[in-house]
Formats: sequence, C-alpha cells, structure tokens
Amino acid sequence: MTVGDVGHRKVPFDAAISMAEAAHCGNISWWNQIRADSADSAETEYLASRMLARLIAAAAHRQGIPTADVWARIRESGNLPL
Repeated sequence: MTVGDVGHRKVPFDAAISMAEAAHCGNISWWNQIRADSADSAETEYLASRMLARLIAAAAHRQGIPTADVWARIRESGNLPL
C-alpha cells in the first residue's frame, strides 16, 4: 500500500505523512485521531520510524557523518542532523 484510503481508514503511508504534519503543527488531538483512524496503527508507526531513519541517514551522509555513528551522536546531543 502507498497513498490513499481504505474505506474511511487511512493507509499507512498517507497516515504516516498526516501524522508528521499534525506533529509539526503541534496538534496532538489531530495526530491521535489519524492514528486511531489508521488501517493499521502499528504498521503506520513503523513506517513513520522508517521514514525518519531514512531522513536521518540522508542528512548524516550530506554532512559527512557515517550513518553507523549518527545514532550515538543523536542520543548524546539530543539534536537531529537535519
């Protein structure tokens, strides 16, 4: 599945993007509603983690930070290399 709806329930990719938008807006109620309406909330949450990991790895690569080292740097600094 990619983008779209299954009935009234959001498919994982669309739901993950919508959850990111809601989080960016600081709207926890909207984020939680998207999660509740997701066709598979666990799959959506896993997909969101995969997308974040790809963004972090790409940003680390652009900054010359080895991907294997970026995770510890993030944990230590509390900052994302984006």
